[in-house]
Amino acid sequence: MKKGLMFILLLLGLACAGGGVYIFYLKPQMDAEKAALEQVEEPAPMVQEVEMEPLVEEKPPATEFYVNPPQLGIREYPDYDAFVDSVIYQGDKVFILEERDGWGRISPYYVYEEGGEEVAEWLPMEALVEEPPVVSKEERNEILTAFIENSDDFKEYQEMFLAKTDELLKEGTCKPFDFEELGGWVRSVRFGEDVYFVYCGGLNQAIRFI
Repeated sequence: MKKGLMFILLLLGLACAGGGVYIFYLKPQMDAEKAALEQVEEPAPMVQEVEMEPLVEEKPPATEFYVNPPQLGIREYPDYDAFVDSVIYQGDKVFILEERDGWGRISPYYVYEEGGEEVAEWLPMEALVEEPPVVSKEERNEILTAFIENSDDFKEYQEMFLAKTDELLKEGTCKPFDFEELGGWVRSVRFGEDVYFVYCGGLNQAIRFI
């Protein structure tokens, strides 16, 4: 009886020892291995780099232009058949307020009578350039000659007339219209045969002598 009881106690001791080994050694080790497996990092997702095209800023439409031909008529409507209100000249700067069918508007709209049509000042865009036109000396003389070829004694004093005309135009004292209005340089009857004049700024303005 006593031996049987001791055997049972031995078995219980072994069982307790085995449980202790499991609880205090095997289970923590198994838990640690399980946790380690769960912490394995998943592969990072593939990120594809897309090359972005550089942004190109759209250039705003030009509004500042220069007259390219020697003379250019300003018209009341965007049409070559429209009335020519005035004339501007090569190198003159203009600002385009509106473009329509190949024409540029350079003035506000006007209504000259109640219920009348709107009119404005228009130029053909094909006659305008964005940079000041480059004019050779020969071309410049041709343009000036067209302004003053009806001057008194033009053939005799052509070189002097051209030089003085060019000077007055470049300094802004005179406009091409001043020479066209008078037909060029006029010989003075009052001051003698060697004195020629032109009215700049209109016929009521001061006389310029050479």
